[in-house]
Amino acid sequence: MRTFKFLSVLVLLAMVLAACGAPATEAPAPVVEPTAVPTEAPAVEPTVAPTEAPVAAEPEPLPEGVANILTVKLRPDLKWSDGSALTAKDLVGTYNIYWAQGNATWTYLKDVVAVDDNTVEFWISKPAPRALRLILRAYQPAPYAQYGKWMDEAATMRAAGADPKGDEVKAFLDDLYAFKPETILAYGPFIIDPASVTEAQMELVKNDMGYNADKIDIEKLLVYYGETSVSLPYVLSNDVDYSTHAYTPSDVEAIKVIPNLSVLSGPTGTAPGLWFNQAYAPLSKKEVRQAFAYIIDRAENATVSMGEAGKGVEYMAGFTDLQVDTWLTDETKAKLNPYAVDLAKAEELLTSVGFSKDANGKWLDDTGAPFTVELSVPADFLDWLSAAENAAQQLQAFGIDAVVRGYPSSERPTTQKEGKYQILVDLSLYYNPPHPHTSFNYYLNVPRNAPETADNLPGMGFSWKQTVDGEEVYIPDLLTAASAGFDTEAQKPAIQTLALLVNEELPVLALYERYATDVINMDTRISGWRDFSDPVYKNNQSDLYIAIQLLEGDLKVSATGDGTFHTVYPYPQPPNYDLNYFTSTSLMQGAGNPSYNVMYPPLFYYMWADAAYVPAVAESYSLR
Repeated sequence: MRTFKFLSVLVLLAMVLAACGAPATEAPAPVVEPTAVPTEAPAVEPTVAPTEAPVAAEPEPLPEGVANILTVKLRPDLKWSDGSALTAKDLVGTYNIYWAQGNATWTYLKDVVAVDDNTVEFWISKPAPRALRLILRAYQPAPYAQYGKWMDEAATMRAAGADPKGDEVKAFLDDLYAFKPETILAYGPFIIDPASVTEAQMELVKNDMGYNADKIDIEKLLVYYGETSVSLPYVLSNDVDYSTHAYTPSDVEAIKVIPNLSVLSGPTGTAPGLWFNQAYAPLSKKEVRQAFAYIIDRAENATVSMGEAGKGVEYMAGFTDLQVDTWLTDETKAKLNPYAVDLAKAEELLTSVGFSKDANGKWLDDTGAPFTVELSVPADFLDWLSAAENAAQQLQAFGIDAVVRGYPSSERPTTQKEGKYQILVDLSLYYNPPHPHTSFNYYLNVPRNAPETADNLPGMGFSWKQTVDGEEVYIPDLLTAASAGFDTEAQKPAIQTLALLVNEELPVLALYERYATDVINMDTRISGWRDFSDPVYKNNQSDLYIAIQLLEGDLKVSATGDGTFHTVYPYPQPPNYDLNYFTSTSLMQGAGNPSYNVMYPPLFYYMWADAAYVPAVAESYSLR
């Protein structure tokens, strides 16, 4: 089974049309996918080529009222663990290296400028919610004291207009990645002790000069190595204070027997669902897709697949139920069809398009042929596999012959892009970065849905030309409008149109929303956990609901504690790691949650309850 790893792999969830290939998430925010080793959950923003070479010039003028200069002010009292000050020089230098790496932020950036020791301006060429997310939340500074040589070289190359794909930059990166420091510099209250790292465990010791260190009485974090099966015995024996693993329903029941263990079912913003390939004639009919929605009991599907960690999707708006009130008006919500189970309605819809039943109660399509469907699912994603099997059983009970075909998750990108399925079980909700566009863009845009491409790889093949409330719309235009600029109010009309479109047409049928199965040990070593009703738990794991409590000093050594906080995570195993902050084999980047975040706290937290960025090691930000 999978814990929420931060692996350097493919780019996920791009937030604008210009970056709408494989979507990208940020580092080291975990993407909560199925309970299997994920194929697309990066620790560091993947190294992808920027769409334009940035130059040191004034930001390009944008339409009146569109802000494109983001100013971040750092706290003036921040220090690295070697005692040096953390300043704008560190942050700008980090982004210069990111430029050379082709980091996703440079898709949106024109320049990064230090105004003074504590102030940095980000000149943005493509204002979008994702740009804000990447800069404010995703990336933390690296130390100039260790990487100054490369930071300065990257700045020189960037100012000279060097080709990020050219030989000069490649040689620069080879030199950077060859650097193998023996020490770690961090500005958080804890730091990995390299001497403690073994195949079984590692320790993070107190950094007294780190952010908020004076508020924290915990002296050490002990991280056991382990995937879910290894972690469970530690949890059940009270040897772990917090675990991010994705436990099965039976695991959760065993955990709940232990008196001082609690299971936190925080949101993940993700859900599996059924993607209908429009090339398979029966599924190209809206009425057939809607019939499926009336047939499948989503609550049952959730319980079978995830137990208490699954919740059937309610609004069917195309993105997480938890944020519908934030983005949709009451009028739009009232138009959404919840598709409550209604077998009579399903039968009415199928017969309305010429389907019929044979003498055995089996459905025939409008040509008189047996109506059969194949559900393709990554077989190593066990929760998705359970969802597919349950959906097939419900369809079979209704008289639709449905079979499940498992395939290796490594083939997901190819399967999605080439449309090698009738019905595909894949992500139907994706809310990281936290914006509805993330979900819509994932399944409605290229490469997963490319009805107008010339390479005969249509993916789902759902037409981009649709009608909503009697008006013709074009999906790429809606996706662009839904993610343009930083004014969320201006984005809402497009988002509401997309929600109505997805709800009516059902190109993708969401099944259940997944919740985490994080385990908290309430008082063996640590006390002070916030009550589970606290808004912080509305955040998902990528937004640090446990790390926030550590970093803010809420968590304290309990009366029976020994000064340590225990967790478990499959960190990079020796000798297959290094202490270079910028490599894909970086121990720090692969340390997991909460370890990475207590070494390198974010500039800002994103609080889901408020849909707002809250200062952490930064003091403020502004847009103009």
